[in-house]
Amino acid sequence: MYRALITVAAAAALVIGGVAPATAASSSPSSVPGAPTSVRVSGAADSATLTWGAPKSGAKVTGWKVTIAPAQQQPDNGVDRLPAKARSDRFGELSPKTTYRFSVRAIGAKKTGRTILVRYTTPSIVTTTQSLYALDASGNVVRFGTDGADAGTEGAGTVVASNGVGFAADDVGDVFTPSADLTSILFHPADGGATRTLATGLHLTPDLRTDVAGNLYWIDSVSGAVQKLPVGGATATTVLDLGGTASGSDRRYWTVTPDGKVVVFGGPASKMYVKGTGIAPRSLTSMSGLGIGYPAAVLADSHGNVYLDILSPGAAGSWAWYLLKPGATAPSVIEPRLAFEYGAANADGFSLLQSAEWCAAPAEYPTSHTGCKVDRSIPDMLVTGAEGTSTVPVTGLTAGSRGPNTGAAADDGDVFVDIDSGPSAGLWRVPAAGGAAQQLSSAQYSRLLVI
Repeated sequence: MYRALITVAAAAALVIGGVAPATAASSSPSSVPGAPTSVRVSGAADSATLTWGAPKSGAKVTGWKVTIAPAQQQPDNGVDRLPAKARSDRFGELSPKTTYRFSVRAIGAKKTGRTILVRYTTPSIVTTTQSLYALDASGNVVRFGTDGADAGTEGAGTVVASNGVGFAADDVGDVFTPSADLTSILFHPADGGATRTLATGLHLTPDLRTDVAGNLYWIDSVSGAVQKLPVGGATATTVLDLGGTASGSDRRYWTVTPDGKVVVFGGPASKMYVKGTGIAPRSLTSMSGLGIGYPAAVLADSHGNVYLDILSPGAAGSWAWYLLKPGATAPSVIEPRLAFEYGAANADGFSLLQSAEWCAAPAEYPTSHTGCKVDRSIPDMLVTGAEGTSTVPVTGLTAGSRGPNTGAAADDGDVFVDIDSGPSAGLWRVPAAGGAAQQLSSAQYSRLLVI
């Protein structure tokens, strides 16, 4: 079950500039590419696909420039540059009851061709059903429905790719995995078709990421820079130079938001930094309660908020989440208490599940005389985002081991976590409104992704 798109009201695509889409052609000189032909836009729910044909005359096409406006929530401010062979482009995260303008023009070796414009109005009511992807203990990528329909069925979910360590997926169900030698990206289509090689000659680390448009990202194992492979492309470009690979005490963690912002959290103790695309780079300053710590994980939303997981120094073994607001250098405390915990983020904000009580790590050592006999049940979920902060009650979950423990959050706010030990070991769904948690599987999964 990959992302299903349900349209309640139909919408029309109209040409608003240039010539009719079925007959668009160019009378420009041979140094200028002609206009694209048969330009069409079709949509379903919160996505739209623009299609076009090759020009009937003009210079050789070396690429295409495609834009969408308004461009909120779109990677690269709504501008896509595609290879010459491309004949379509897809845009996701569209808002209901909104008229979008799409443009496409051919790029030549010397000049660009004439732009053809079309528009599309999204339905007034939009419903989307996302999918949960996870890596099982055998290294297979498994897909689950996010509505909990498969809960309680052992082995529920569908294996969509094998040897998928470091996988990524897009919102139509396509899955991408690094090759075993980390030099190629493999493409596993949502329709179950044959796996094919998408790009070769790469220096991958086993950690692919995607944005809502389906662009792929990874950290180059040689240069340490964040690379991007555009949809339909075979050549990667550098989008964030980090000045070489991480070394010494520089720990780096990174994420990509649905709208394509790359965020990197790194540095040694007391010299932590945040860098990225679409956000201001900065060194972090101390704050009351932060002290000295070590980067442990990072999440981000599409509003520019960055969520930092910081490991405390010494033997206490405390992992705590902080909020770094747009432009700020001092993180803010968002945690109600120290706890065994699970964090997740979506485009709108951050969710945090915490145990009722916590103990320092030495209490868990075999030589401890007191033991760690605290209440690890999870009584609530903290939700923070553009609309403020709230807490909802949760039942049925008990935390496992201490650690950064990042999960995944759906657009509707449901949170998915894997608990590694204890009475709640397995894969769980926590409804956005709180209440009883729902177990999807008692097996262990990692690298959770909802899209």
